[in-house]
Amino acid sequence: MIQANPWSPHLVLANGYGRGRVWMAGDAVHQVIPTGGYGMNTGIGDAVDLAWKYAAILQGWGGPALLDSIEAERRPVGRAIVDASRLHMGVRLKIAEAYAPIIHDDTPEGAAARDAYGALIAELGNAENESRGIELDHRYRQSPIVCHECDEPEWRLRDYVPSTWPGMRAPHLFLEDGSAIFDRLGPWFTLVRFTDASAQPLLDAARERGVPVDLLDIRDAHARRIYERDFVLIRPDQHVAWRGDAMPEDPMAVIDRIRGARS
Repeated sequence: MIQANPWSPHLVLANGYGRGRVWMAGDAVHQVIPTGGYGMNTGIGDAVDLAWKYAAILQGWGGPALLDSIEAERRPVGRAIVDASRLHMGVRLKIAEAYAPIIHDDTPEGAAARDAYGALIAELGNAENESRGIELDHRYRQSPIVCHECDEPEWRLRDYVPSTWPGMRAPHLFLEDGSAIFDRLGPWFTLVRFTDASAQPLLDAARERGVPVDLLDIRDAHARRIYERDFVLIRPDQHVAWRGDAMPEDPMAVIDRIRGARS
């Protein structure tokens, strides 16, 4: 042993993520124990969220609700990772409490103890390493800058089902030409179109408000099934802002909502 340092575990979530011009991210707003390994990924997610919203404000097209959406979107994610980390640690503690040295004995009693110990571990499960819902299925349900829909897909801790339900992260997939759809997205908003119908109303509204939107045309039956709608508007952080099978009745209202100019 060359050096040892004291370490205190924390499972904490900030009461607020910021206000006005000052907003926080990472360990400043959520601290978790290593179970699950969620801390760095969640901090990176916070930083990405802050970055594009700050840039939108500085470029002049971000509205007054944009910065307030930081807490509305990211604090529920912080709560989820704190709760999941606590859940996983509870499993580890139960396994530790059930440990008995007899499991190392090369005897019938030792074999029986090992079987019982293994059965307990199997029953408790391996959610710490298999919780795809926590890893991939972040949903901005309360966001003021998402065009929400009813009929939310079921959320599960252990499973992830790709969907473009607004507020969810757009699904990753490989297109027929072998390229990853994320590699085709623009640096800002991207309107993915799976149809020959015009997208001009939404593009014109975005241009009038100064919101940068790239149009990405895809004709791929598999991708269309996964993306569920003919039009899917994806934010710079790869979350879905709006979707539909036709242009919205009020394209300007959609653009004003996603840029934080109206609730």
